[in-house]
Amino acid sequence: MKSAPLQLIVSSIICSSVLLTACDSSKKPESFDDLTSQGAYSLCINHNASYAFAGSIHHGGSLWRLQPLDRLYNWNHQAEKNSNIVSCDFSPEGDFVATTDNRSIALWETKTGEAIWLWTAPGDIHDISLNANGQYALLAMTDYTATLFDIKNGGIKRILRHDGIVSDVSIDQQGKLAASASDDLTARIWDLSNGQELQRLEHNNQVRRAEISPDGRFVFTSALGDPGRLWNSDTGEVIKEFPIKSGFYSSARFSENGSMLLTGTSSGKIQLWQSESAVLKKTWQAIPRNEWISSAVLIEDVAFAKEGYVASGSNGRIFRLK
Repeated sequence: MKSAPLQLIVSSIICSSVLLTACDSSKKPESFDDLTSQGAYSLCINHNASYAFAGSIHHGGSLWRLQPLDRLYNWNHQAEKNSNIVSCDFSPEGDFVATTDNRSIALWETKTGEAIWLWTAPGDIHDISLNANGQYALLAMTDYTATLFDIKNGGIKRILRHDGIVSDVSIDQQGKLAASASDDLTARIWDLSNGQELQRLEHNNQVRRAEISPDGRFVFTSALGDPGRLWNSDTGEVIKEFPIKSGFYSSARFSENGSMLLTGTSSGKIQLWQSESAVLKKTWQAIPRNEWISSAVLIEDVAFAKEGYVASGSNGRIFRLK
C-alpha cells in the first residue's frame, strides 16, 4: 500500500489545526451591519428583506430600513422604559409588526410607526406569527398551547394544544394553515378555521422550529440532535432530511414558490437548499463581533432579498449574502 505524500499529510494537519477556517467551504457574508450594541433578544426580517426589527438586549426595540440602512422608530411597550422584546414578526406584506415582551403583545404600523394595539398576553410567550392583515397572531406559549389571539379586538380565538412547551409557530400566507413546534417531540399542522389538528410530525427530541411554506404545501422542522425534515402538509410524510453536524436549525424560510429553502443554525451557518431534493446550493458562516473569541452566533431569521439573501444573528448583526 502506498503511503500518503508528505504534502498531503501536512495539508491535512493544517486543515485540522485551524478548525476548518481554511478548508471549510462556507463563505463569509458580503457585508454586515450592527443594529444593536451588545446583542439581541429578537431580530426579525420582513419577507423581502427591506425592513428588520431588533429587540436589543439593552435599548428596547427599533424598526430599521435595510436599504439604505436607517433606524426609523424606537418602540417599547411601556413609556420611558426599555422593553425586553423577546419575539417579533412582520405581516406577509410588511405593513405591520407584532412584538411581545413575555407578558404583553403590541401591534405596530411600519409606515407611520404608530402603536395600533397593546394587550396583556394570555401567558408567557416564546414566539409569535402574524397573519396577512394583522388581525390575528399565533402565539407559542409555555402553557403547552399555540394560541390564536385576536390582536385587533383582543381575546383568544383558538387554543391549539400540545403536550409540552410550544417553542415556535408559523402561519401560511393565506392564514388558513399553521405549524407549531413543541418540547413534546412533535410539530403539528393545524386548520386555523376550526382548530383541527391535521398532522402530527414526530421527532426524537424537542422540536425547535416549524416553518410552513407560503402556499402551505410544505413544513420544515428541526429538533435538537435530529436532521431537519421537510414534510408534505397533506400526507404528513417526510419528503427529505437535511443533515446538520451540531445544534439545530434555528431559522428557516421558503422562497415565494416553495422551491428554495434558506436556513440558519444555532452555530451561525446559513444555507440555501433546493427544497424537495435537499440539494445544498450555498453556505455562509456568520461573523462574531470578536473573531478572536470563539462565540457562536445563533441565526435569528433569514430572508430572500431582491438581490441575494439576508440573515440576522443573536449578536445584533444583519448579514448580507450573495
